[in-house]
Amino acid sequence: MGEQIAEGGEANVYDHGSTLIKSIGLDYFIQPILALDRIALHNTYFPETSLTVLGFGRESNGDFKILVEQPFIEGTHVSDEEIAEYMHKMGFELKNPRNWTYATPDIYLSDMHDENVIRSNKSDTIFVVDCDIRINVPELHQGGTRIYSTEVQIS
Repeated sequence: MGEQIAEGGEANVYDHGSTLIKSIGLDYFIQPILALDRIALHNTYFPETSLTVLGFGRESNGDFKILVEQPFIEGTHVSDEEIAEYMHKMGFELKNPRNWTYATPDIYLSDMHDENVIRSNKSDTIFVVDCDIRINVPELHQGGTRIYSTEVQIS
């Protein structure tokens, strides 16, 4: 997978040349489907740094992992003010500056700090490389209107 360059609460990150390999655990998720939802949402809102699922596995201790690949973006940090402006242009409202949380009625987005949002050295473009993105349900207390359901309605 390459040399390990970072370790966070959710993933181990490996240098893989022009891409990164992330080994994502389920520590923040109740079920694998919620982790996959997050990957799909990230790819929808931030396609420039999309995550490609490479596979699934378990560590030697039995913990489930999702392996993903993501483009490596070389760049510089972006200020909180620039991140707020970027998110506002996307229709998000700042909800909690202490954990960099933004939301719309449909989407909850947090962890949007200067290590997860990068300005490219090549194009001056802002890229989101890591964030906590999920469906904004009322239980998150951020104005969410979406409801999880297993019911299917056919019209």
